[in-house]
Amino acid sequence: MWISRIRVTGGFLNGLDVSLDQGLNVVIGPRGAGKTTFLELLRHAVGAQHAEQSVGAVRSRQAFLDAVLGTGEVIVDVESDDGGRHLVVDAKGGGQRLDLSKSVLVLGQNELEEIASDAPSRLNLLDLRTGAVNELPDFGEIEVLTGEAFDVRAELDQRREEAKKRDRLAADRNLFLSQETALLGGSTAQLSEQRDLLRQAEERVISSGQDLERIEAVRGEVNELLVSHQRALDRLVVTSERAASLAQVPAVHDALGEAVGLSESVIAALLAARANLDTAEAETRERNISAREAAAPIREELEEAEAGLGQITAQLRNVDTALRALDENDAAIRDLESRYVGLLERRGRILDVVEQAEEALYNTRAAVARSTTAQIANNVVVVVDHLADASDFRKFLQDSLRGSNTRVTMIDAVADRVLPRQLLEMVEGGDATGLAAVTGLAEDRAQRLIENLNERKLLQGLGSIRLTDSVDFRLRDGSVDKSVDALSTGQKCAVTLPIILSEQKRTLILDQPEDHLDNAFLVANVVSGLNARRQVGAQTIVATHNANIPVLGSANNVVVLGSDGKVGRVDVSGAIGSDVVVDKITRLMEGGREAFAHRSAFYTEHGGLG
Repeated sequence: MWISRIRVTGGFLNGLDVSLDQGLNVVIGPRGAGKTTFLELLRHAVGAQHAEQSVGAVRSRQAFLDAVLGTGEVIVDVESDDGGRHLVVDAKGGGQRLDLSKSVLVLGQNELEEIASDAPSRLNLLDLRTGAVNELPDFGEIEVLTGEAFDVRAELDQRREEAKKRDRLAADRNLFLSQETALLGGSTAQLSEQRDLLRQAEERVISSGQDLERIEAVRGEVNELLVSHQRALDRLVVTSERAASLAQVPAVHDALGEAVGLSESVIAALLAARANLDTAEAETRERNISAREAAAPIREELEEAEAGLGQITAQLRNVDTALRALDENDAAIRDLESRYVGLLERRGRILDVVEQAEEALYNTRAAVARSTTAQIANNVVVVVDHLADASDFRKFLQDSLRGSNTRVTMIDAVADRVLPRQLLEMVEGGDATGLAAVTGLAEDRAQRLIENLNERKLLQGLGSIRLTDSVDFRLRDGSVDKSVDALSTGQKCAVTLPIILSEQKRTLILDQPEDHLDNAFLVANVVSGLNARRQVGAQTIVATHNANIPVLGSANNVVVLGSDGKVGRVDVSGAIGSDVVVDKITRLMEGGREAFAHRSAFYTEHGGLG
């Protein structure tokens, strides 16, 4: 894709109409003529992002656009293999085609240094170069599964603690049975028969009571489902009503209408289930009451015949009820253990996909880094380290452990030696020994760290934290490769600009790339990069004050801007060889013909041009 024409209506460049070439376009003019404004309007029209995306910077750029464009519009024609497009964009971005935003790379005066100095910006630049899309699975599902796993694990801990009561209850039951046997030792056959009847009645009391508990538990879940489904139905109805206004896509309204109908059916089924539960509860409650009523006179008669027997019977009933509850508790534990394993397996599959996507993205980045390094003529090396940037992980740990008296050295040890997924699984498994072995921490400190992180929200956050690849631009100085982070401002720009110029597919827009660079480097590396782009048909648009760029770069098109202080305008536009363009370059960029001739004679006299 390349930009063939730009027009501006309104604002500082009102009335501007410039045709652009597919090769090298150079924008020149005195300071204040609108060169930066010209490039920023081009950037805005195609939706190309700045390297700096902080809230303050975004607001500042919007204020700038409001000032230089006002209520006007930028009209841009772009050409591509699948035909031309006509963009009409206002100051707020209305009319932008976001699918074109990555087809253009724009760098303002300070962005070269910003990219070189900021690790995420370097990574973003490489991703733009690769054309790779960093699409990972939805981390929302990981958060949901992690939260559910935490809840299941918490319930499991409670139920396992409850299960420990079984031995004590079994001992109590044996004691009560022996007491009952002793009391019944001299009883008549009639009393034994009544005792059997009481046992049967007590069994019905226990059984119907447990049935009531199950019914109540299911009804509670049904009520929760009703609330959530009713809320979803209400949203569906509102969305469906809004979609009714989309006359051009009636299928959307039809699909939403079908969804409303299905949701209504689900709610109707849930209401029917609740009604049946209410009926079942009433019937079961009657059985429970009847069983209690049947047991009461038998217990009284036995109590009169054998002092203390009724009391022991009641105690046995309570113990049997508790043991029955533990049987159900054991069954629930088995179900929860199975569910817990299933949740972890589902989450594990998603995390496996994430890791595979990260690995594939790294391989793409590394291949492009090698290719870019091979294309650059000077001693610049592009290096990608896989998952080497743990800054987000470290910050997460710092925020999560604030107030826990956890030392910074402990946090650094974890962030540097453990992957977020590993730490998540260690916390969930209570594996202090494993964490200590990996990080070198004392086991008691590892245990405290695990306890501090073992909270639902923290684990959900931990499941979503990712390490990122780290991109470094290194300057090869003899046998030493110096990281871009250790370079001066000029060196940072000298390292970064050749990498950017090696891009040969997208349109490249540069604002005064000569800043911080000496002329020797500019000619040897920047001009050669511009020529290489022009020769392969890659469009470049450059605003500059340096004559070497249009002249030695053999610019296909030179746009000379002027201004009366209120409005910018195009003074001259044409090929580098035209007389009017040469005259403008000489006067604006060389200080005039007399100054140029004087310098030429000086260099000739002193051997500078020999």
